[in-house]
Amino acid sequence: MDPTAPDWMVSGQASSSRSPCTAVFCCDMVPQLQEQDVRKLFCFHGEIASLEHIDEVSGGSAVINYATPEAAEEAVSMVHLASVRGKTARCLLMSSVQAIWKTLHSGCRLHVEGIDLAIESQGLQDVFSLFGTVLDCKVQTDSEGKSRGYGFAHFLHKEDAAKALSTLSGMHIGNSSVKVRLAEPKDMELFTGCLYSLTGAVSSVMNESQMGHQWMGGMDMYHHQGWNEQSYDQWDDKDISNYTHLQ
Repeated sequence: MDPTAPDWMVSGQASSSRSPCTAVFCCDMVPQLQEQDVRKLFCFHGEIASLEHIDEVSGGSAVINYATPEAAEEAVSMVHLASVRGKTARCLLMSSVQAIWKTLHSGCRLHVEGIDLAIESQGLQDVFSLFGTVLDCKVQTDSEGKSRGYGFAHFLHKEDAAKALSTLSGMHIGNSSVKVRLAEPKDMELFTGCLYSLTGAVSSVMNESQMGHQWMGGMDMYHHQGWNEQSYDQWDDKDISNYTHLQ
């Protein structure tokens, strides 16, 4: 069990194992979407029981609770890594978010550097999925939607992550040789949409003139009541703590 996971998630793990998941977490949506726009996007897949949405400079996030698990699964299959108004969104079942938190620092998450700039998130996921179930995957982009040349893949099982690590590191993919390593806690700051929360906000994405790390292309700037690495231990996501299927 990940000690950094919030209390609602720890208590929700037992519940999610007994019943299908009806909630989805969507992030990296295009900025300035209104709540009605989010509802229009997700209502095609089934009845929405409740919706929470925040809009940030680098993109919006939302938690959508459906009336049925089938609707939630359809939403994920259609929206995850799809282009929504020109921006690639990520959409995960809440049970997948729980699994990510549980395995965040246990060898399931890989950091990938030197990615061919022509490869998008779906292409990266297609490659890593050859080794096992990938819960989440992303190529980070800048404020103009251009690849920064690095990304991550989070596996369900650390054994599959180990196979991908040993096989792909140093391999030529596209027009570039990639470097793969185990992700570190500090890597979370390099990505938008990776707090898996509606309370942790991304204020901006650095441009090239603000780069703090030459090859990385700069780090995203987080603010969450003086956010730092230790804040994960105290994180309490009140926005989604009232979903009864997670209690």
